[in-house]
Amino acid sequence: MTGTRATTIRHQAAGTTQAMVVCDDREVMRLGLVKMLQATRWSSDPKGFSSLAPAWSHLAASPAPSAIAILGGASAANELASAGRPKNLATQIVLMLRDSEAAHLAVAAELPVDGYFLEEDLSVSMLASLRSRLEEHEFPMPAPMAQFLLGQLRSSTGPFPVRLSTREQAVLQLIADGATNKIIAAELGITVHGVKHHVANLLKELGCANRTDVAATAMRRGLVAAEPV
Repeated sequence: MTGTRATTIRHQAAGTTQAMVVCDDREVMRLGLVKMLQATRWSSDPKGFSSLAPAWSHLAASPAPSAIAILGGASAANELASAGRPKNLATQIVLMLRDSEAAHLAVAAELPVDGYFLEEDLSVSMLASLRSRLEEHEFPMPAPMAQFLLGQLRSSTGPFPVRLSTREQAVLQLIADGATNKIIAAELGITVHGVKHHVANLLKELGCANRTDVAATAMRRGLVAAEPV
């Protein structure tokens, strides 16, 4: 499916309008993913594209203030590495991983995305969970990707001296353990808003772009325990 009309979706909770695109070079998977997104009511009219260029052009022409892009298939990683993120529209990009082979995970880990999920885990309920996590500005990631990143980090050395408060250290450890903001809040007895404040401080302190970068940097620099606490 290669729709070209302007796409908007209505987030019922937030009341905001976003554009949504699905990009996959396999027609059956592309059409199926579009149908599943419609079933979740995440989007009433997501658009499917077989390659990234027309998808990004579609977003460039959209009047929406932001967008969601779900990318999959054999060519998505190479196209995204070449084209980069959309230039004129804030877009959350989620990569659908074909499998959990180390070579594929290594490529995916270098891409400018906001989350991952495994193709084998695809379902309506999983997409609903994905939507919730993205709306909370979390970084969804399947266990094989987390294990791969931890394996890479455990093989590296070179702790970086950084000053963190006791609370920031606790939040950092829980992020490295894969905890969500809600779990961190419950564990530490603080509000989700408070967790987000600490996460923002950690992003700035460690010079990271997202939670995955924070966890990776913390592990690489010896700022957290290698095993979950």
